[in-house]
Amino acid sequence: NVKPIFSMESNVTSKLLTYLDTLLRLTIEDILKDSFVDQDIDFIQRLHTTACFKLQKTTILIRIRIQNFFNMFTYQSMVNRIMYLLAKHCKNEPINNISMIAIETLLELYLQHTLFIYQEQIYSFNRGMSNQTQFNTLLSSLCLYYWKMEKFQNNNEQFHHEFLLQYNNELFFTWNQSKDKLHTFLDTLNEFYGDHIDMNIEYGQKLTIQNICLENSHGQFYTTMNPTSMILPYVTGYPKVKYQKWFRSTLIRLIYLCTNCQDFTRQRINMEICCLISGYSHEFIENELENFNRYLNVNIYQIQTNELIYQQLRLHLLKSQPQKYHNSIIEFTFIHDYVPYHEFKKIFSHIWSTYTNSHPTLSLKQLKILLNVQHSFSLNNLLVQK
Repeated sequence: NVKPIFSMESNVTSKLLTYLDTLLRLTIEDILKDSFVDQDIDFIQRLHTTACFKLQKTTILIRIRIQNFFNMFTYQSMVNRIMYLLAKHCKNEPINNISMIAIETLLELYLQHTLFIYQEQIYSFNRGMSNQTQFNTLLSSLCLYYWKMEKFQNNNEQFHHEFLLQYNNELFFTWNQSKDKLHTFLDTLNEFYGDHIDMNIEYGQKLTIQNICLENSHGQFYTTMNPTSMILPYVTGYPKVKYQKWFRSTLIRLIYLCTNCQDFTRQRINMEICCLISGYSHEFIENELENFNRYLNVNIYQIQTNELIYQQLRLHLLKSQPQKYHNSIIEFTFIHDYVPYHEFKKIFSHIWSTYTNSHPTLSLKQLKILLNVQHSFSLNNLLVQK
């Protein structure tokens, strides 16, 4: 099978994708807000705030992975499903002064003309869409929404006291009835208006969903991170700065995901090993641990050895509201060789805030600025001998 890997930034529909994302994202997220998450932290927070009091010692955990998540439906079926939910949610009113008819036309244009190159040949998708963007994940989730509601929630009393949540292309729910009834229910999932949804189903007292290992431990959720998912991401620009941010954010994720401090300590050691293997020094790791301590006003060596302190910190994070993305993001690129990154960032932020502090849309309170680094030399210049 052809498995294309291509950049959506250079695609002929990339600008249309950006426009549709800006136009529809908030509305789609509002429709999906009670049944969909795309981050492991959000998933853990939902488990903690919603499901704890419903879990019993005999509760079965079920995970359904949608194998054909991005090509479940034909173009027309996708457009019909998306437009039905948008029109119903917005009561057929325009979105940002764009009519529903115009939105439907733009969606058809985007879905039918997304092209990619494979072995010097140009291809288009027969059905579905690319899996390269988060917006496409939202569109596919919206297409799945009606099936999900009809099968799991609408007029279905057996799910009134169960926990149900979609995490990207996977559905997770609890089951407090017999296994025979579970098998009967699972057999009926594909019987819905002839739609072909390719499902991989796993259930039991413990399972893995995305990067989270989840277990029903005597009526309590026990979670930790899947150790195989601990890898340094590929980054461009100025890797050291980005890996500093990754180090701190990953430590915070580990506190969310790991039920006890022993698991947190093991995963932290795995993370440090990944850094060492990738060439980062012990001094780099110690420095980032100190930055983490200052950021959360904690001592990491205390929280990984004292279960009470760890649980207090974890409970505080779980109860805190997740950070929201800025409404607007502006990206700038500068030549790294002219000035160090931190110095440039400090000077740039000062100048920007001086002239835009009172601006209704350009102040730093209203948007986020991303500074990307570009070197003045290319790989070709390094390799070619003059």
